[in-house]
Amino acid sequence: MSILRGKNILLGLSGGIAIYKSASLLRRLTRDHGCNVTVVMTRSAQAFMTPLVFETFSGKEVITEMFESRSGIVGTRHIDLVQQADLIAVIPASANIIGKICAGIADDALSTMLIAARPEKTLIAPAMNHNMYNHPVMQRNLAQLRGLSYNLIEPETGELATAEEGWGVGRLPDEKTLLFYLEKACYAQKSPALRGKKVLVSGGPTREALDDIRFISNPSSGKMGIALAESAAKQGAKVVYVSGPSSLPDPLGCETIRVVSAEAMKTQILQHFEEQDIVAMAAAVEDIRPKVKFAGKLKKQAIPEQLPLERTPDILALLGKNKKKQLLVGFSVEVEKGIEHSLKKLREKNLDLIVLNDPGEPGAAFAGDTNRITLITPDGKANPLPLKSKEESAEAVWEQLLKPEA
Repeated sequence: MSILRGKNILLGLSGGIAIYKSASLLRRLTRDHGCNVTVVMTRSAQAFMTPLVFETFSGKEVITEMFESRSGIVGTRHIDLVQQADLIAVIPASANIIGKICAGIADDALSTMLIAARPEKTLIAPAMNHNMYNHPVMQRNLAQLRGLSYNLIEPETGELATAEEGWGVGRLPDEKTLLFYLEKACYAQKSPALRGKKVLVSGGPTREALDDIRFISNPSSGKMGIALAESAAKQGAKVVYVSGPSSLPDPLGCETIRVVSAEAMKTQILQHFEEQDIVAMAAAVEDIRPKVKFAGKLKKQAIPEQLPLERTPDILALLGKNKKKQLLVGFSVEVEKGIEHSLKKLREKNLDLIVLNDPGEPGAAFAGDTNRITLITPDGKANPLPLKSKEESAEAVWEQLLKPEA
């Protein structure tokens, strides 16, 4: 379950063309996450979109004035709403509202609420023309916000609002990215066990080449690895994600390293292993490879009827043999005697947790969005979980691994 579930969020909207993304974001927060969202709009924001849109999606009055209210309640409303909020998010944040925060100006409803809010409880998403964003005063203001412990969503580089603006930095990120940082800001207030940890996650398949065109592989998509990496990043971990070939985008908030073969994955994992606190090997590393790789494309008639194979390196066993302070998580794909075989693998490879997955179970197939996993600990206890999204499954893995000892 998302940490956003049921949260009270104060959503501030300042003037900018990117405000259209905030309407869709609001709908997701209220409909999909069950958030209680109060929207506050500056006068400039109302020039881009009407408050009626946001009232429709939030189901409540949009605050547009400091001293006017259809409900008749004004008084200390700006203080009460800030105190009741779990998170205050300004999406989009214009150069003007950022400047007001830095200068301590409180001359309308939104700026007054922001001055009344704790920085660590506030999320700012700058969105503006690239010349405005790159201006030395703006960069000074953003540095000041970071120094004061405000949560910032860095803008993206891409095509800006008008043809004249062209390509540059200043775009408001997409909805998935905004939700990621909203969740991260909520986690930051809880002091999660992963905060400050160095975490290495592997994901996806590997490809073992026969020639420059053909390869041996498996159907892993990398979705579980990405879910683990993003979940850890949301909780404040510094995450390195080593991915086999995948068409999926890199996980948010992580350093991603792309590889192809098991040998290349081993090289990257070992290069980063020593400094890690936690390593989760979710990658489906292909177990076999051709003994000989042919250059170019092997002609059909030249393909041998019997293809000599050899084993690829057992990266997990190597990590288990060499681990010191690291917590090590392995994944086990089994279709029969799953718990027995997984427990044997856990003990032989010196793991701290193994995640059993039977792809034959409904909803647990490769490349799906859901999973049905069983978490097995070194004492032999098996905790089968119901069908969950891969994001929820990832959260369960971290919770089990870092569960305080009784």
